This record gives sequence, structure tokens and C-alpha cells, in this order.
Amino acid sequence: MSLHLSHPVTVLPGIGSSAAKDLRALEIVSVGDLLWHLPFRYDDFSRTTPIAELRHDDTVTVEATVKTIASRPARNRRVTVTEAIVEDESGAIKVMWFNQPYLTKTLRAGSRVALAGRVDARFGLTFMNPVWEPAGVRVHTGRIVPVYSLTGSLTQRRLRSAMKHALAATEEFIEWLPRELVQDESFPSFAQAMEAIHFPEHRGALDAAIERIKFDELFLHQLQFAHVRRDRAKRTATPVSIDEDFLRRFVTTLPFTLTKGQKAAAWEVVKDCANAVPMNRLLQGDVGSGKTAVAALAIAHAMYRGQSCAYLAPTELLATQQANALHQLISNARIVLLTGSQSAVNGKTSTRAEALEAVAGETVCFVGTHALLQEGLTLPKLALVVVDEQHRFGVAQRHALLRSDPQHSPHLLSMTATPIPRSLALTLYGDLDVSIIRERPAGRKPIATFLIEDRDRAKMWRQVLSELREGRQAYVVCPLIDPSDQTGMRSVSEVAQELRKKELKGCSVGILHGKMKSDEKTKAIEEFRSGKTAVLVATTVVEVGVDVPNATAMVILGAERFGLAQLHQLRGRVGRSDLASFCFLVPDTMMEKSRERLQALVQSQDGFALAEKDLELRGAGNVFGNAQSGFPDFQLATIADVPLMKKARDWAARILERDVDLSDHVAMKERVAQSFDRVHLE
Repeated sequence: MSLHLSHPVTVLPGIGSSAAKDLRALEIVSVGDLLWHLPFRYDDFSRTTPIAELRHDDTVTVEATVKTIASRPARNRRVTVTEAIVEDESGAIKVMWFNQPYLTKTLRAGSRVALAGRVDARFGLTFMNPVWEPAGVRVHTGRIVPVYSLTGSLTQRRLRSAMKHALAATEEFIEWLPRELVQDESFPSFAQAMEAIHFPEHRGALDAAIERIKFDELFLHQLQFAHVRRDRAKRTATPVSIDEDFLRRFVTTLPFTLTKGQKAAAWEVVKDCANAVPMNRLLQGDVGSGKTAVAALAIAHAMYRGQSCAYLAPTELLATQQANALHQLISNARIVLLTGSQSAVNGKTSTRAEALEAVAGETVCFVGTHALLQEGLTLPKLALVVVDEQHRFGVAQRHALLRSDPQHSPHLLSMTATPIPRSLALTLYGDLDVSIIRERPAGRKPIATFLIEDRDRAKMWRQVLSELREGRQAYVVCPLIDPSDQTGMRSVSEVAQELRKKELKGCSVGILHGKMKSDEKTKAIEEFRSGKTAVLVATTVVEVGVDVPNATAMVILGAERFGLAQLHQLRGRVGRSDLASFCFLVPDTMMEKSRERLQALVQSQDGFALAEKDLELRGAGNVFGNAQSGFPDFQLATIADVPLMKKARDWAARILERDVDLSDHVAMKERVAQSFDRVHLE
């Protein structure tokens, strides 16, 4: 039977009902879906070495014959050790696996196998936990091997084997790029790239495949921009006529003075909303620059003119906080919080049905997550939608929002606290007009930032304790939620327990992480905000939106594991009042490149300058051993791919200049349409 992209994954060897259920959790149903489940890193097992030439710390493949194999309990009796002796023409080596006793039935003495992994000298020269397969198969060994994200009972071995069989369907992938483009750029065909991204024959083939798929993502992004701009020009929005007297009165009610940047940005937004063409504007501001105040002014003005609005946040935690902030800033307005776990009108908790009934026929601002407009709710016509932390909300999602009503589009204000270098702004946000707030509100002091060496840790905790004794509060950020023996890094729970017993003994210590239930997160934040909890040990869930002015100390453990932009965001959780604040960067390891990155944060408070520095230091990134994290529309492309972005933009401009509606490029036109059809507003 020939294999097709539309076939269910259960036609693939090793994928039964249980594995298919696990794959559905990854949104993989068909063979085509599986092929789009790209590796997040690769293990390079392409070097095949004779046993006699093996050295400590080598990562290699060995082809050998199993001489003996047996299992035994380890000393602590909780671990089973399986030991084998394998040999080739040059010599023999010991192999050890942990908790895999079934291997004694699978790897029989006399069988010829390929083993791939790391050689360790701690127990005498030994292969530790290698992957294996019959010699000559070359799926899991003897090559550059893909590593995929997993769930449930899925294993790399099962998924990799299924993927190898799925490659037979790659010939069905349509080549959607023009032939001249593929030839001029010396790209592999799309089918070739998809095959090489999973099972490259060599590093050059992998690099070419990655570049081709990244280009596809960036090129499609540019075509989407052009489509959105044309579509936006044809659509209508509700004009919100400007009332300057109201704006002046509203500004005087704010508990702070707007900066010049806030005033300029707010005026640009208000002017855009006065037009019948839908606004599509990005408000970009550094951490703590006051973007929420600008959004509140635009919402208040629209509501004063009798128009309902919506405010979309990336998490329930941030939605709840922003609903409270808008309620405080916009007096006499109806602010309705609608999330998966709670509903409230002006801070008063109710059921969702009660909340909607209470505001029926009124001018309202709905606050919820990005999924709010997709939950089957019947909301009144919205004049303005604000999307917070828009870098989690791609161009296709913005387009879907603008087209949510066939007759009407809301004005759309996107906001981000992630500074994007000027060189990338047009490329990443080509469908948006951009406003930038550069100043921090008056009275905010620079955050004293320190890079902490091992010898400085005791002094750092004394400084934190001093802040707590003054009635201040502190964050401690960890990279992990759960304990991990493999990395040696401490988790949220472990750090919190240690601080209670040692460095911050006697202080109230709470925890916050993404796996907690929504009501648990809300309780943790409220206890910290009220001062009941003095120290909040958390993951990067506090990166965005958590605003506690009394918090003056931020300790970031494993700091070298975060990007500069993320570190800058985390630092921005303190320094939100006129109190002196501190940020301590505590790396687990201090490589020279890590030191340079962290030192940049010590020296600069400017998020835009740090974004440029991060781009300079990261270069094009490195797929081997590093997960790729991009914007919502990308699987592989990242903001570090500047040359490829420019190339994609130039090709899009060249083609659209000759064929503005892509009538001569049918495959490209269909690809753009498909990209919008698939998108939801989750």
C-alpha cells in the first residue's frame, strides 16, 4: 500500500491505539501531522569508531558483537543494572544500562548490534546507557539522530521508527516556492528538506534543510503581511470620534503623571481609532514603561463614546491582574473578567452567565485570555481589542481576529514588553504600525544589578534578608518546576524548602509555577501582593505582568539559562516604585560567553540596547543540542535569523511587485490561504 499524508498515524508500524492517543495530545493525527513534528535537537552519532580507539567522553557509534549480557540489582536495590560485554575486531568494552532488565531477552549473546552514546571512564571505560539497534539499520545509531518532544508513553525509539516509515509520504508535499527562487538560492526541494530535517545524511544536508524550512516560514510571514494589509484596507471599523475634553479629564484622574512617550503613543492610538479603517498598531515599550496606562486611556475613551472593548492577556493570572488594574484606572466603567476558571464584574465574583446577564445592553470592557473570542460567547460588537504580550499572538492570529465579524473589524492594539531591535521590527511586524515608549515613569530608580560568583552568595542572601526586615519583599526565580537529578539544578519546591530552613529562615516563603491550578496561582499571587508572603519562589511565570511595588529584590538562579530579553523582563518585576531595588544574577556555570551576556545586563537598563546585544551574541543560533524557540508562526525561524529574514522580504517584494494578488503563483496563493484557514485565536 502506498502511503499518503492524509492517512492516520495508525497505519505506521508501532503506532497502535495507545500511541495514537498520545500523539493526539501533540495534535498529531495524520501522517502529514507527524512529519510536521520537527526535531527539537539532534544527537550526532555519525562517527563510527573501533572499540580500541574509544576515549573518555567520546560520543560515537560502535558496531560490535554481544559476548555476554546479564542484569543485577544495584547496591541500593532500587535500580537494576544490565551489563554487557561487546567486542569488535579491535577489542572489547563494557556496556551498562539502568532499569532496562528486558534487554537480556532482546540482546542475545552472539547478536551483532550498533551502540551509540557517550563513553565514560568512571567505572572503567564503559558505554553508559547507549541507544542500540541491529547493526546496519541506521535509524537510531550511525548517523545524525533526531530527538523529538514526547508525551505519555511515547519513546524516541517508537516515534523515530514511525517517522522513518512516514518519509515515504514526503513526495506528496507540494513545492509551493517558485522554481526560480529555489534555483537561485540553491535550496533543496520542499520534499527533500522535510526528509533531511528528520534523517539527514550529513551535517550539510541538515543545515540546508533547516535553512529551507526557516525561509519558508519567513517568506510565508511576508506574504501574510501583504495579504493582511490589502484585506485591512477593504474592511471597516467603528470610528471612535475624538473628545479632547474627556481625554484631558481622564489624564488628571490617573494616580501618576504620563511620560512624553505615553502621551505620544496614546495620541497615535486615539487618532487611529477615529478612522473607519481598522487600526492595527503595535505598542512597544520597555519593562515598566507604562503600556497599560496607554491601553486604559484608549479603552476609557472608546467606552465614553459608547463602544465596548476587549482586553486579551496571555494567561489567566495576567488577565485577572489587568481586570483589577483597569477597574482602578477607569472609574464608573463596567469591567467584566471572563476566564476559564472565574468570572467577575468590577471585581465582584459571579458565574459567567450571571456576569453576561448583568451587563447585557451596556458598554463593557471584557478581559480574558487570548481564547476569549473563541469560546462561543455572544459578545456585543467591539470597537477596540487590546492584545497584551502580542509576541505570543502571531500575524495569522491577528488576521483571524480582524476577520472575526464578516461586516466589521475592531481596532486592534497589540502590546509587547519584549524589545525588538530596530533592524527586525519591519520584518517581524510588517502588518503593524509601531508606537514606542522609551522612558520609564518619573520616580522609578535604576535597578542595581549584580552578577553573583559562588563566593558572593552568602552576602547576597544577607542583602535579601535585610530588605525583608525592612518590610520589603523578594522574588526567587528557578528554571525548573520539579526536582531533576539529571541537570543538577534545583527546582522551585527544593529551593523554597531550602530557603525556609537556611538563608531566609523565619521568613514566609510561597511558591508559584505553571503546573499549579488557576485558583492556586491566584492565591499565591494575592498572598504575595498583600504581603502575607514575603518571598515568592517561582518559575518564569512571573516574567509578565506580576506587579507588586513593594518587591525590591529579584534573585535569578541558573541565570545563564535565560536569554537577555527574558532576564530583563524578570528584572522588571522589581523597581516598580520609588524604592531602591536589586537584581541578583546567580549562574550555575560561568562560561565566558555566559559571563559576557550576563555582564551586559549588569551594565544596561535599556531593553532595546539589550535586544541588540542579544542578537549580536546569539548569532544565527545552533540547532545541535539547543531547542529552537521562535514566534507563534514559526517552528524553526528565530529573531536571530536576520539575513534570512531580509532575503525572504526581498523575494516577497520582488514577486508581489509583478503579481500583487498571486494569480500567477497558484501554489503560493493556496499556501497563504491555508495558513489563515488553520489559525484559531487560542
